[in-house]
Order: sequence, then structure tokens, then C-alpha cells
Amino acid sequence: MLLIGCSAGWMLPTPWLTRFERIDVYDIDPLVPLLFGLRHGRELKTHSVQLHYHRTDAIAGLPVLLKTHPQACLWFDNVLGQVGVRLGDEDMAERQLSQLKHMLKGRAWGSLHDMYSGGIDPAMAAPDMACCEWVRLDDAAQEQSKVRVYQQEMVHAQAAQWLLTRLNAQGVWHDHATQTVFAPHTPTTLIPWAFKPHYWHWLQAAWVKP
Repeated sequence: MLLIGCSAGWMLPTPWLTRFERIDVYDIDPLVPLLFGLRHGRELKTHSVQLHYHRTDAIAGLPVLLKTHPQACLWFDNVLGQVGVRLGDEDMAERQLSQLKHMLKGRAWGSLHDMYSGGIDPAMAAPDMACCEWVRLDDAAQEQSKVRVYQQEMVHAQAAQWLLTRLNAQGVWHDHATQTVFAPHTPTTLIPWAFKPHYWHWLQAAWVKP
């Protein structure tokens, strides 16, 4: 497996990682071998999982990686939502991310990434939200596209507002330009995450089979 952008692998369950014979970890952070090793290394060694660390921007070099590892599956670990920050251009990020599913066609791959993030009303009780299914129903532009959330079909803008309302959102929320990472009709899970006091994220996760 090619594991991209995982840092210490805070969100990764070690038992899942033990299923793989070899894991190539790609991250620009020089501390990743230490931190990831402390969190997962002992158990992976017990299961004879080969770990290889690479300090590089795997997203920028993805075409080369795919050619080098033609049989590997991929997991993007909380990194695709930061592409817009890296590029400094959200429109460019959305265009690049929308091509990802085509580059990975025929492979097993998945991602956990930011979808929306922002502040919540500190005067209200902390949200009590569970995960929910989110399915994009077409490949139309965001203004016209439809999604299914909580078994209800809505236009994308209405569904996004519904999500923010459930978290008592306040102020301007950041759209991480990841709405077209997965192909239409791919079942995905949205996860509410309290990143810090009064600041929440909606994360999106899915695994795509070849």
C-alpha cells in the first residue's frame, strides 16, 4: 500500500495496517518515521509488515508513483483537503482533485479528507452529531449537482447548509474543494470532528474497489 500524507497515522487503526505485506509511507514531515513508528511500528513488525518511508510530496509526484507501483493500493490520509493550501488556488485544487479518480481507475484506493471546516457558536451546546452517508448523484457543476444525505436528495448547496446548521456553524466556513474527489454514486461517510474548542470539521471518507 502507498500511504500518503499520514503524519503519525493518528486516524489509522493499527489492525487495519497489519493486513498489508508492505507499506510505503510518503510525507514531507521529517518526523514521520519517528512518530509513525512509535504509534504503529511495534505491531506492524510483529506482523512482518515491511515499512518504507519516503520524504517527498507524493501528490505532486503521483503519476510517477503509480507507474513505479502498478499493483499497489493507495490511502490518502487527511491530506487531500490541504491541496488548496499547498497550491494557493482553490479552483486549481478542485480541478486537480477531480482528476484523481480517473488516474486511480482500476485500483483499490481510499481517502479521508477535510470537506468543510470552521467555527461554531460558542454560546450553544457542543453539537451531538453522528456520522452520516453522503452520495453525490451526478457530475454536474456544484451549483446544480445533487447529493443524497440522510436518505434525502438535495442540491449540493442546500445539503452543505444543512450540514453546517447541524453543527451550529458560525462565521465563514472553509470549503476544501474536495467535493469531486470520488466519482458520482460512490457511498461516502461524513464524520463530524471537533478539531479544537469551537472549531469543527466535516471529514469525508470512502474506500473505492477496482
